[in-house]
Amino acid sequence: MKKRERSRAKIPDKSSRPGQSKRVWPWISLVVAVVVIGFVALGVMKRSQSLSRNAAVPVKTGTQSSAAESTTSDSEKDRALRSEQLQAAEQLLAQSPANDDVVYLAGLVHNDQGDSEQAMRLWARSIELDATRADANESLGYALLLRDDYKGAAKYFRRALELDTNSHSARFRLASALSQDGRLEETVAVLEQARQLSPEAHRLMAEAAQQLKQLERAKTNYEAAIRLKPNFTEAYYGLSQTLAQLGDAEKSKEFLEKSAALRKESEEEARRVRANFDSLAVTRKSVAQTHTDVGRIYRMLGNAQKAEELWLRAATLDPQNVLCRVQLAVLCHQSRRYREALQFYEEAVRLDPTDGLAHLNMGNVCLKLNLSERSERAFKEVIRVAPNRAEGHGALARLYLQANRNLVEAERLAATAVELEPDAQYFAVLSEARAKNGDVAGALSAIERAIALEPANPQHAQTRQWLLGKK
Repeated sequence: MKKRERSRAKIPDKSSRPGQSKRVWPWISLVVAVVVIGFVALGVMKRSQSLSRNAAVPVKTGTQSSAAESTTSDSEKDRALRSEQLQAAEQLLAQSPANDDVVYLAGLVHNDQGDSEQAMRLWARSIELDATRADANESLGYALLLRDDYKGAAKYFRRALELDTNSHSARFRLASALSQDGRLEETVAVLEQARQLSPEAHRLMAEAAQQLKQLERAKTNYEAAIRLKPNFTEAYYGLSQTLAQLGDAEKSKEFLEKSAALRKESEEEARRVRANFDSLAVTRKSVAQTHTDVGRIYRMLGNAQKAEELWLRAATLDPQNVLCRVQLAVLCHQSRRYREALQFYEEAVRLDPTDGLAHLNMGNVCLKLNLSERSERAFKEVIRVAPNRAEGHGALARLYLQANRNLVEAERLAATAVELEPDAQYFAVLSEARAKNGDVAGALSAIERAIALEPANPQHAQTRQWLLGKK
């Protein structure tokens, strides 16, 4: 499998979560993944905090650490957390030095801690272990870009784009390196190949076009940047300068004043941020992300207990970390600790109400706990947040059929699921719904579609024989 654009925030899926249909939902936030027995992904780290396997409430993990932290200064806490973060990466690296995921993640941690030299060595090593790592190439390119080595940076960004042509960040960074190197026509050409551009990419395109005296193109792209990001100070300024060059003095003045007003607002906001900046909170969040990533590697390597310890620690460090809670929910779900799984799914959907897959899995857990009404609410929420996905419609239809109620609605839901995704499982649900509503011919038609899609499934054949006996 090719490793593409794997950052701390985006680690690709290698399998699906429990209760999920064959295909991973591409729209799920954070791109969360699950090993056959839990969430998987790449990048990762470790933590050596001893926890009971049954300690599913995150508060339990933080009890001892919070007591110790209360007697130390913020700077001491920060140093301790950074040491914990580095130790996690290094311990995992010592255990799996030939695992390219582990090596790449160790590079991310060293980079977080300001050791870019070691980070670059580790990223280069991860490419030696797996030449298809677009993320490592992009990370190396970005490190060189920050050092003003534009040609070196462009080389790695191009390689990253060869491996992952859809990487918006690699494309933008390549264009930035080319622009900084004065290669303006190449900058424009690279950005033109993108399917869509971010506000920042439109602005970069506009700046390059402006310097190339392509003023109409510059104007169009500055305007596009502002449409996408109405408070984009720099885009207003660039548009003002372009309009002045085009001879529209009145409009130029208008946008220059807008730029000045926005700049003043942003400076005031920056002062507020600096005044309220909490470096310890930032460190806690960073360490929590590290433990979340490391836990996933341990889970992938088969060490579920260590993974759980790390995810619980992450949940304690960062109350807003959704991913570690989803990971914990999946782990508990797969190990049939349904009450604990429900708790973590509930925490996850409170933090991210738009995660339809978490709602779906929560509904499935509720079924295991005989909480039919809560399951129904969860499946309805899946439909609300993802109306164009089949999973929610199919799940709610199954629930109604199992309870032998709302049968007309169950048939409608199953028909919607089939329309959205003509999969064998949904045709089977539609067949059952039609049969229960007295439409034997329609039920036969649906189960035959299921058989055509899944000819080796004996249940479909049994259903067909039963329906034929009903005719």
